[in-house]
Order: sequence, then structure tokens, then C-alpha cells
Amino acid sequence: MTPAPTHLHLGSIATVARWRDGLQGRGHLCELFGSTNEGGLKQSLEGTLGRFRPDIVHAHDALRTGVRLLGLRTPWVVSLSGEDLHADMLDEWQGGFVCEVVRRAHRVLAPSPEAAALVEQRVPEAVGKIDVVPRAAVRLPTDGTDLRRSLGIPRQRFLVFLPGGLRPIKGQHRAMAMVGVLRNAGADVEMIVAGPDQDPVYAAEVRALAAQHAGVRVLPALAHDRMGAAYADADVVLNTSLGEGAAPTLLEAGILGRPIVASDVPGNRDLLRHKETGLLFADEQQMAQQIHALYRNRAAAGALGVRVREDFQRRFAADREMGALLSAYAAA
Repeated sequence: MTPAPTHLHLGSIATVARWRDGLQGRGHLCELFGSTNEGGLKQSLEGTLGRFRPDIVHAHDALRTGVRLLGLRTPWVVSLSGEDLHADMLDEWQGGFVCEVVRRAHRVLAPSPEAAALVEQRVPEAVGKIDVVPRAAVRLPTDGTDLRRSLGIPRQRFLVFLPGGLRPIKGQHRAMAMVGVLRNAGADVEMIVAGPDQDPVYAAEVRALAAQHAGVRVLPALAHDRMGAAYADADVVLNTSLGEGAAPTLLEAGILGRPIVASDVPGNRDLLRHKETGLLFADEQQMAQQIHALYRNRAAAGALGVRVREDFQRRFAADREMGALLSAYAAA
């Protein structure tokens, strides 16, 4: 089960689709529920369960899919999103639902040992039923539409790419003034923000801010077959989140060897080691300084990209993810 509609939850659908494909590749029959776009054919969960009669049900995102499984007799597991961990679980109104899902699930899947420890601290009843399933870093094809060419961005210009859904926890507003600061320092820099409008009010605020700063463009979500080429076009991939689980955008960028600058928050710290495989910033001033440093030293930026690719190849292999997923299913 994945949050729907697809066009608003691109990271979730990519993760769940990867799990489905991996399971089918190992000979398991797996059906994906909840991936319908707006206007597509809707199916009821009850009807799908009755027709498919699964041995196990896996809900990705406790609040958006797991709540629907409370009371289900079929064994079920829930995998926690970054939104679950760092926003919804702490929310005055929604936190109770997320914690109840964690209490009742047969197994709880966390993306890292740090995230598992956080869940145990907040929901002591989950101790003993949490499985760490590290997300795989899958290399996307890079032969899609050239982002620079389609937007008329010169090759010599330093391009910062900030992908992700437009909602408050992603923190894109923190980067809006950065390009102006760097341009005032003499740097030829441009930034592309791309992602679906997951919170219409926040998305409107981000676009209004971008309109006030030269060198910043906000695009709709790019098609999945264009993302690899977009990463390859970027000199730096930026993450400004206030909290993450295991950001698919960072895994995708890192396995392609792109230098990463990311906020120093839980989730990002699980993926990147500061100054070794990426740069982590505490505030907007540090973010601008780090991007400026990579702008001035392209060799250092390239070396950072090589190290993160090698690290992700070792730590986030697809076989490791699938093995941990099947182990959690067996335990459930």
C-alpha cells in the first residue's frame, strides 16, 4: 500500500514500486494498492484484499495507509516515512493515530538503526518488533531530456538542484535567498526547485519567494524518466528538509555520484558523513558557504561525488534491502 495519488507522493511510489519489483523478481506474487492518479480507476481496499487474499499486507506510511489496517486480521507490517517520524508522530492531532499503528502492526520497518531507536523511545510497546530495512540506492537512467538545454542554462553556470515535494517539512523556503547571496559574491549560480505541490499554501509561498530572487526557478515534478538526467546536469544536489527518513532524492543523487549538500537533521545524518560523503549544514548561512566552497573548488566537489557513490554502492545495495524486507515479512 502506498499513499495516493501517485503524482503527489513520488518518493513513496518509487520506494513501494521498487519493493514490488524486487519481490516479483524473487518469485513472490505482489500487488500494489493506492498508486492511482487523480481521475484513475479507484478500487476499494476491502475488495482488493478479498480478491487477492494476501499472506501479508505492507503499508508504507503509517498515517496515510497504516491507519486503514487497524483491526485487519491478515498479518500486516508498516514501514515508516520521514513524515511519520519527524512530523506526524509529534502532531497534537495525528500523533495518536501514528503511534496506534505502530503499536498494533505485527512488525514495524524503520529505514535506519537511529530511526528504530527513535520509535522505541516514543512507542515503548514497539520494542522487539522493529526491523531495520535500509533503502536501496538505485541508479536511474541519465539519458532523459537535458534539463540545462530545455531551460537554456549555460554549461558553465553552476547549477543547484533542489528536488522534493513542496510541503513545510521539506524546507525549500530556506534556500530562496541563497542564490542572491552567492551572486552578490560574484558566483554564476542558478537553482532549480522541482517537486509536486503537496501543500498548496506552502507551494504558493515558495513560488512567491522564488519570484523575488533572480536565478531561482520552481518547476512542477519531473517525470521519473527525467530525474536521472536532472541529477546528472546538476553541480550540486541540495536537501533543505527539517526531517527525513531516508530521502529517495539523496539516494538517487548519491549513487549517480553527484555532490550533496543537505541539512544536518535525522535521516540525512544516517545517509551522509559530513565532509566525507556529503556536506551537512546547520543553518542557511552554512548552506550558502558550503555551496560557495564547492563552486570555487570543482575538484573537491567531484571528489565528494565519487566518495558518496562508492559509499552508497557498499551500504545501500538492492539485495541487502530485499533480504531485510523478506526477513521482516517472515517475522510477521
